[in-house]
Amino acid sequence: MARKNRKKGHDGNRVVFWGIPLLVGTAALCLVYLHLLNTCECIGREIKALELEQTKLRKQLANEERNWSVASSIPNLEALMERHGVVMSFPEPGRVIHMTAQRDPREPAQYAGLGGAMRRD
Repeated sequence: MARKNRKKGHDGNRVVFWGIPLLVGTAALCLVYLHLLNTCECIGREIKALELEQTKLRKQLANEERNWSVASSIPNLEALMERHGVVMSFPEPGRVIHMTAQRDPREPAQYAGLGGAMRRD
């Protein structure tokens, strides 16, 4: 029987055969990881910016609510009326209309203009 020729063997090609797809797969996974990392960082920066904007808007809302409460306080309104010459007093007892509560909450409200909407210019 003839001896096997070792020079014609293909044993060394297995590393190349399995190494190249493994290397390509690893590179693809690395690219996917980098893409996900970049996307997450962009979203994180956007969230931080939106949280800062939310904080600023909450501060502005609190300031505006405080300014409105100060502006609509009774002493401030009385001072404004005096400054502009507006004289107001309580109405006479004959001019006060007392309204009663509805008997049934499911009953529709009784409006004055049931004939239809009034035209406004």
